[in-house]
Amino acid sequence: MDRTGLYDDDFYAWTQEQAGLLRQLPTISNRLDVALIAEEIEDLGRSEVRSAQSLCEHIIEHLLKLEYSGLDEPANHWRREIIEWRLQLDKTLTQSIRPKIDLPERYRAVRRLLSGEQQSVTASTLAALPSACPYTVDQIVSAGEEDWFPDRL
Repeated sequence: MDRTGLYDDDFYAWTQEQAGLLRQLPTISNRLDVALIAEEIEDLGRSEVRSAQSLCEHIIEHLLKLEYSGLDEPANHWRREIIEWRLQLDKTLTQSIRPKIDLPERYRAVRRLLSGEQQSVTASTLAALPSACPYTVDQIVSAGEEDWFPDRL
């Protein structure tokens, strides 16, 4: 894949490759701070990863609310938000970012968020949540023609 293609298709992979290449440059006697430039480029890529992780957390949170809250009124709102976040995630998630999602860590973060929320998650609902993420990356991303949603309990 040419450099322009990698930049367009997998920005995260491009940033990591470019940072590595910058670090391989011979030290030159000018004011170019190659190490810092490489670090900043890597940070741009890590920002893409954090964005994808954050979107996954939002999606997991709302999938759990749909499945476990027992509330009807906000369900359509949650579905619309999930669809919106999936569309954003589709723009961010690449082959090199996908393995960095770390579902167990994302799920722990969501459970912490839900434990502080009182409107749509009661203590009994929180206790009923599975100890591990009940969704796969494919279900979270729902990269198909029709969005996947869990069955309501």
